[in-house]
Amino acid sequence: MKSEYRELVNEVLRKIGRNILMFQQIEKSLKLLLPFIHSDASAKGIDSFWKYREAAKSKTLGNLINAFIESADYDTDYFIERLREMVAERNKLVHHFGESEGLNILSTQEGCKTCIAYLESQYQEAISFYKEITLFVFCVVTFLRENYAESNPKIELLYKQLKADIISFDVEYINLNNSSETVWENTKIVKLLRLAETNTDKIGDMTLLARAGEFIKSQDPECTPKKYGIKTLKGVLKASGLFEITESQVSEQNSVFILYKSKLSH
Repeated sequence: MKSEYRELVNEVLRKIGRNILMFQQIEKSLKLLLPFIHSDASAKGIDSFWKYREAAKSKTLGNLINAFIESADYDTDYFIERLREMVAERNKLVHHFGESEGLNILSTQEGCKTCIAYLESQYQEAISFYKEITLFVFCVVTFLRENYAESNPKIELLYKQLKADIISFDVEYINLNNSSETVWENTKIVKLLRLAETNTDKIGDMTLLARAGEFIKSQDPECTPKKYGIKTLKGVLKASGLFEITESQVSEQNSVFILYKSKLSH
């Protein structure tokens, strides 16, 4: 077997394993989420909650998706069709992937390349939904962390894992009730504050916040601190914890200059 062909076969096998793991992650996320959002559990008392939670553990992806469709506030045919197509894709991968192209779909380099393209497309669809469902789960876990973390240390661990996922997904997550829970790294306002550092005149190695505010307004007038539950840009700098801040009093003008710079990432 030529090395190029062998590597193509290995790449197909890697992508099959990756996709199966992604579908399993979606299943796990739905099993965690559904007891909190499905009316058969969340609206019928604690006993129903625990019964539904136990029952969800044995449900297949298809049943979990149907339960999610019943629970979520979506009424578009496109959304429902997309989710059911994802279930069909998962079933095809697990049960029928080797059936479509003769006895051995990996018998030629062209066959391997076709499989790789298909698996990559399938993965992109699956991870897109996984990112969406992770946001739902993170909201639930954030609530549990605020109320029950002391009695269950696993909640804190799950919270940290999910927050790391959201950061890696580059998803903007905003918590208006508790600004410390907002994933500031991914917010547009933080990205614009950092962009202002390279697009406005500096004072030493720092950026004047007033100039940054003008820059942000020129880039996106609707991107204001109020969108994030904060009154001022200075408040965003402090709440995010991502910037160093210096304040200087200018006596003759009876005003305060606020300077900032991004903290070095480790």
